[in-house]
Amino acid sequence: MELVHPGKTIIGFVGIGKMGTPMSRHLRRGDFTVVGFDTDPAAVERVSADGVQAAESLADLAQRSDVVITMVPSSDVVEKVVFGEGGLAENMAAGKLLIDMSSSYPRRTADVAARLAEKNIHMVGAPVSGGVVGAEAATLAIMPGGPKEIVDAAMPIFDILGGNIVHISEEVESGHAMKCVNNYLSATGLLSSMEAMAFAAKLGLDPEKVLNVVNSGSGRNSATADKWPRFLLPRDFTCGFSTGLMHKDLTMAFDLAREMGSTMFILNQVRQIYGLGESRYGANSDQTVLLEMIEEWVGQTVGQPLGKGPGSNGR
Repeated sequence: MELVHPGKTIIGFVGIGKMGTPMSRHLRRGDFTVVGFDTDPAAVERVSADGVQAAESLADLAQRSDVVITMVPSSDVVEKVVFGEGGLAENMAAGKLLIDMSSSYPRRTADVAARLAEKNIHMVGAPVSGGVVGAEAATLAIMPGGPKEIVDAAMPIFDILGGNIVHISEEVESGHAMKCVNNYLSATGLLSSMEAMAFAAKLGLDPEKVLNVVNSGSGRNSATADKWPRFLLPRDFTCGFSTGLMHKDLTMAFDLAREMGSTMFILNQVRQIYGLGESRYGANSDQTVLLEMIEEWVGQTVGQPLGKGPGSNGR
């Protein structure tokens, strides 16, 4: 496959949402011609001032593009976009490339790639980590899976969007397997940090001092280093990743573990807590709002005086 070239290659971007909006803007600023499509036309309109062109349909986008990126919520949506009536598969020419940057189920990614290969359409699974903040800063961790020749050809795209690109393996689905592992660790670190910080507050410890010590020691993780200072201590629950999407990703990891015959108690606990949070706050709630639920269980709100947390008897 030919190397992707800024100024020459036309990129179709499907899914102009929280992540797709800054990503499509960065690609346009990187001198790619970008054609966007979303089920919400207003989403594409918001990036038109940045030079992103609107496609009338998926068929229109596929016919105009050399490379198509999908950034959608799930494998269900990927398969509908690719194989649904008027979808990408029946309108992309042989030799073109589909890059699925969604959080998709690995086994289904492999199936999509196999079906596209029958039409001589290339595919790379390249999910990302870093959330909206990383997308806006173009510092996403990108984990492409697929033949090295194809991944290398697409590298100019990845270089614009991310700060750390790791080719996972020659298997197209390997990047999505890696994403399951990453998000499991991310969610676990977030929940454990919430419980630990609420517990520290109940012990009468100053939260800023707790973070200072933890982030200089062995307890540090991405939640304590980033989400706590930026979103949780100020109680600004807007990190940009929803409770429902993380619950979906954890369920994918759980299903993968079951397929592999692996027993993963901690994963299931974390998945269940996110499921409870989704039922309580809604699928579209920001995952950082789960702090309120954890605080209720511990009986102490971080940042409030000792004994003034939810459910406290004041003693």
